[in-house]
Amino acid sequence: MSENSLIDGLCKNVLNRASRPFVSCLTDDERVFFEKNCSSVDFAAGSTIIERHNNDSSVFFVLCGTVSVLNYTISGRAITHTTLCSGDIFGEMAAIDCEPRAAWVLAVDDCKLLKIPGSIFINLAERNHKFSLELLRKLSANLREANDRVLDFFSLGAEQRACLELVRMAKPDPLRPDSYLVNQMPTQANFATLIGSSRETVSRIMSRLKNESVITVSARGLEILDKKQLDKRAFG
Repeated sequence: MSENSLIDGLCKNVLNRASRPFVSCLTDDERVFFEKNCSSVDFAAGSTIIERHNNDSSVFFVLCGTVSVLNYTISGRAITHTTLCSGDIFGEMAAIDCEPRAAWVLAVDDCKLLKIPGSIFINLAERNHKFSLELLRKLSANLREANDRVLDFFSLGAEQRACLELVRMAKPDPLRPDSYLVNQMPTQANFATLIGSSRETVSRIMSRLKNESVITVSARGLEILDKKQLDKRAFG
């Protein structure tokens, strides 16, 4: 398969979830321009995709796998801002303001990404007002999520934050009506940085939720056995 054919296939795969509005609003000419300027990149689990303070401004579309956006405290403790998976995009801030990267991005598992130069991404925003509007919506959603996490961190206990994060991550189970599933559950260490806690605390919380038949872990991911009980613990 030629490189162009590979990119064509990847661009079709990216048409889902968060990235769908960005690519689907492009005209035919803009789609060609997008495809000519993007490339596919692979990252192994645990590898660094973006380093904080780096001056690269590329924008990334997650085709498969999971990535974690995080920073480190002075003491070296990791604080995760968000976890992204197939269909999400990241890196747009540096493309917009041309400033150094504001956070680290690490591959949680093996990832395949679509990479487009920041200048090309902004060129598309300047050409297409619908594309620009989707970019504003994306930034607004990021800000709302950050506000929610700050509020959660200062007002909720560790178990309530963990349950709330599971509620946010859970999606309807396609194989079981009225059931929910987290099919790309982070490791306990990554989940701990996401809720601002320790891996040991997360381990105790997950064990308690399993013992009380609220959740279970299977080959398909983390299954929510009792959504009402999880909601009750999340929202008090």
